[in-house]
Amino acid sequence: MKVNKDFNSRTLKTRIAIGNAILDELEKKEFTQIRVSDVIKGADVSRMSFYRYYENLYDALCDYLNIIVNGYMIEGGEVDDPSVYMKLDHIEFSLNYFDRYARYFLVLNRHGLYTILIDAVNEYMMKNILPAKKLHMYELYAYAGGLLNAFLKWEEGGKREDARNVAEMIYRLYGQSQPAEKI
Repeated sequence: MKVNKDFNSRTLKTRIAIGNAILDELEKKEFTQIRVSDVIKGADVSRMSFYRYYENLYDALCDYLNIIVNGYMIEGGEVDDPSVYMKLDHIEFSLNYFDRYARYFLVLNRHGLYTILIDAVNEYMMKNILPAKKLHMYELYAYAGGLLNAFLKWEEGGKREDARNVAEMIYRLYGQSQPAEKI
C-alpha cells in the first residue's frame, strides 16, 4: 500500500462517505443484500462518483481500510521509521488508533468479512515492514495476525483492559521474542 499524503480533501470525503454508508447498511442487513443504490443514497453521492472510484462494494470497503491504514502510517511514524512497529509504545498507539475505527473492524468481522482485514494487514506488513526489517515473513504474519485478533477480541469484550496492559501482553509475546538488534 502506497501512502498518499496529498489526498484531495473532496475526494477523500467522498470515499469516506461511501465507506460509512456501507457500514450503515451492514448494520441493517447482510453484505450480499446491499446494493450500490443503497450506498449512494446514504453517502449522498452520484452513481457516477461511486463508479469513478470502485467497481463494487467490496472494493469500497478495501479502500476505506486503505484510508485508515494510510493515516495510521503517517500518525504512527512508520512512514519515516518502519522499525517502530514492534515497540511497546507503538503497539499501544496501534490499539488506540484502530479503536477510533472500531465500528469498521467490528462490523466487517461480524459479517464474516475478516479476509478484508487480514489481507490488508498482511499486505501492509509485506510492503512496508518486511523490506525495512531483517525478519522472516512468517514472523510478520504471526505478529500482524496476532495484533489484529487481539485488537478485535479487546473491542468485542468492551475494552475491559487498558490499552497499555493489552500492549504489554502483546509486546511480551512478540516484542521480547525478537533478538535485541531486531526490535
